[in-house]
Amino acid sequence: MGKAPRILAVDDDPDILDLLQYNLTKEGFQVEVEEDAQRAIELSQRFLPDLIILDIMMPTMTGIEVCRRLRALPQFKDTYIFFLTAKSEHYYEEAALDTGGDDFIEKVMGLRLLTNKVVHVLKRNFTIRKRVAKVTVGNWTLHRRSSSVTVHGETLSLPKPEFDLLFFLAQNPKKTMTREHLLSNLWGSEVYSVVPTVEACIDNLSRKLGKKWLWQLDDGRYRFRPDF
Repeated sequence: MGKAPRILAVDDDPDILDLLQYNLTKEGFQVEVEEDAQRAIELSQRFLPDLIILDIMMPTMTGIEVCRRLRALPQFKDTYIFFLTAKSEHYYEEAALDTGGDDFIEKVMGLRLLTNKVVHVLKRNFTIRKRVAKVTVGNWTLHRRSSSVTVHGETLSLPKPEFDLLFFLAQNPKKTMTREHLLSNLWGSEVYSVVPTVEACIDNLSRKLGKKWLWQLDDGRYRFRPDF
């Protein structure tokens, strides 16, 4: 059996850190927590986590600055960095992703969404890399900043939920997805009010992109078709 993946959580709220440590340890991860941003950078270099969770607003240094400094170090070039923050404004999300964050999760969505995503990337080898500005796979190019897709020379702008779903599929083109995979990685399985959203997004994308962009298997699983 290999070593358990290592996670570092950084937040100036000790209650949030306690919740993160409890939930992620229960999933079998090694978890360290730190309230101070500068000490977190030093701890990162000793602990060498596989994934780092950052708050944005902290007293001595923002999480965005912590992310920038870590990405400047060679050993953290490919380390997952997820932001968990109370800030919902779009410009915070763009700043976090442009600085090198792989995902941006609002605290209002709850810790279940974060935990699901961490489990998927560290245990199930899914990819969540929202920091990349463009993903090209097969005949498709997805542009994160404009939430648009170019396929066969035509570019189409998409609503954010539809783009987020397509972006996740495009980063995992060889994965067969269940509805639960999509739901738990995009909106959180505990948000019951959006349960139909997966099907609604797929139906909307099929109308816009054609029926051939996605395999829908008999058992209800999905697989992206980048060769279409």
